[in-house]
Amino acid sequence: MNLNLTVINLIKTFPEQLKEALDLTKQINATDFPKDQIHHVAISGMGGSGIGAHLVKSILEDYCKIPITLIQGYNLPLWVNEKTLFIACSYSGNTEETLTVLEIAKKQTDHIFSVTTGGKLKAISDKENFPQFNFSGKAECPRAGLAYPSVAILMLLQKLGLCPGIDIKEEIGHSSKLLMEFQEEIQIEAKTLAKNIHSFYALLYADQKFYPAVLRFQQQLAENSKQLSHTHVFPELNHNEIVGWRFPEDHISRSKAILLRSDFDHPQNQKRMEASKSIILQHAEIIELKAKGKSFTQQLYYFIHLVDWISFYLAEENQVDPFPVENIDYLKNKLAEKS
Repeated sequence: MNLNLTVINLIKTFPEQLKEALDLTKQINATDFPKDQIHHVAISGMGGSGIGAHLVKSILEDYCKIPITLIQGYNLPLWVNEKTLFIACSYSGNTEETLTVLEIAKKQTDHIFSVTTGGKLKAISDKENFPQFNFSGKAECPRAGLAYPSVAILMLLQKLGLCPGIDIKEEIGHSSKLLMEFQEEIQIEAKTLAKNIHSFYALLYADQKFYPAVLRFQQQLAENSKQLSHTHVFPELNHNEIVGWRFPEDHISRSKAILLRSDFDHPQNQKRMEASKSIILQHAEIIELKAKGKSFTQQLYYFIHLVDWISFYLAEENQVDPFPVENIDYLKNKLAEKS
């Protein structure tokens, strides 16, 4: 099997995956939960299964009237209680952290929803009769299946009436069409940028609202390109990191800043970006990426698709296979060893 072709297909079909995920959400029944008793949402997910939760939180930030919190570890906050909707998200269904937190959640709330392709999470959900969203594992790796958990959780919260003012079905549909329309242009831009940043350390910056995009960027450069990078967001980076653009000089000389720009950046952050550019340009090149789309959701998914392609082409520049993640496999095997 040509693994590069596999990765190409997985990235290229992301717009279609959004449409398929939307169709699959017909299985979600809003009557499974008493929406008037849900006062907060907690989503547990790691890595490729967790990035979807970041998207959900950012997309619904201006619409959801209750807090959405991400749980990315082995501990569950004490505030999770009978008024919490707990969502366990694991692509494989065997994510150690998510399964650990699920066992705690079962003691604190009856409102549990799972998102998975199978594994232990599905087995537990079947046994406990938890409502669930199941999808195919044909993407073959969690990071390539982002469309399904993000759309599923968005639609669940929409059906529960927790995010009035936004039509998720319409937003996902428009996002899918947008990415199909600009697929070729996105690939050309991604390939050019990959060549530009090859052999350089990339510092990835964006408005705080687009944190999921720069986080995805960092994750995909690590897993696909096998390359380290750094992420921060405005305005917080203006309160600390901007001062550090001096040393170590040899490291900064081999760095480039990549700035994600959107029509939906906060006006003050737009000013901060322009002011920060004058500081960074004294030490390194700045590359700006501009999102397309008529809404925040569309531009966020546009960035996701763009950075996925960048990570693939950078893998080619680095002459590595983007598919395997040997270090993660090694860690899983070590953790599975009996002490």
